[in-house]
Amino acid sequence: MIRADRLNRIVLTLLALVLLAAGVAILLAGADVYGRGFSRRHLLDNPATRFVGAHGGWFWPVAGVAAAIVALLGLRWLAAVVTTEPSQRRINISTNGDSGRTVLDSGALADAVKAEVEDCPGVDEVDTRLSGSPYTPRLALTVTADPDADIAALRERLEALVLPRIRYALGRPDLPVTLDLTQRTRRRTRVGLA
Repeated sequence: MIRADRLNRIVLTLLALVLLAAGVAILLAGADVYGRGFSRRHLLDNPATRFVGAHGGWFWPVAGVAAAIVALLGLRWLAAVVTTEPSQRRINISTNGDSGRTVLDSGALADAVKAEVEDCPGVDEVDTRLSGSPYTPRLALTVTADPDADIAALRERLEALVLPRIRYALGRPDLPVTLDLTQRTRRRTRVGLA
């Protein structure tokens, strides 16, 4: 996931730089930086347009295929960004292959984690998501706190007490956990005067 995010940032940064350079070149052309007559020339009076006009029989089909490839790559990129990793149904919590195989249903784990986190003071809502493979699971926790809750204390409690208990129960001290902690905003009350 991190490599995909890095690749997205690199590609989008390069695209932004190319578009920025094109925009600056157009502004400079309009300001007569490339010569006095350049900004007054017709838009289609250039060598590239003359080349396309002379070779239009093969140029436009090649341009169409190239545009279709770019469109398909764009759709593939969009699908990769939008789709999420499928949730895991079972987790292998065996620590040793010799002693047998122990499998835990992810729904049971999600319910246990939710109950554990909801016991913390100030927690309003909890959402759990388990992903990865059965042998290398990842846990994502989305915790919404009450408007009056002390976020720093809640985070400290989750990181110091709850998450280590979850890791210990699964026998995975290195279980990656993503914690998204937000605070619910207060609703404004309107009072009407008669």
